[in-house]
Amino acid sequence: MLEQKTLRIHGMSVHIRSLPSGDMVVWHPFNEEVRAVIEPVCRNRGRWNGEYNNWIVFRQFREIVCTELEAEASSH
Repeated sequence: MLEQKTLRIHGMSVHIRSLPSGDMVVWHPFNEEVRAVIEPVCRNRGRWNGEYNNWIVFRQFREIVCTELEAEASSH
C-alpha cells in the first residue's frame, strides 16, 4: 500500500501520500503547467481541499490516479 511518494512533473515535485481513511493526498507547489496535468487526473475522482491547496483522491480511485500521474511524470 502506498504510504508516500514524490514524482517530478515539469521539474516540480508532486507529493502523494496515504490518509488513514484510505483516501490519498496529491499536493504540488503552485505552478500552472503542473496544475494543468494534475487537475484533469484528479477531477471527478476526488475533491479539491482549498484549506491545504491539495487534492483528496477517494480510495476507489487511488490506483488509477497513481498510475496516470506516474505516466505523466515519466513523459515530462
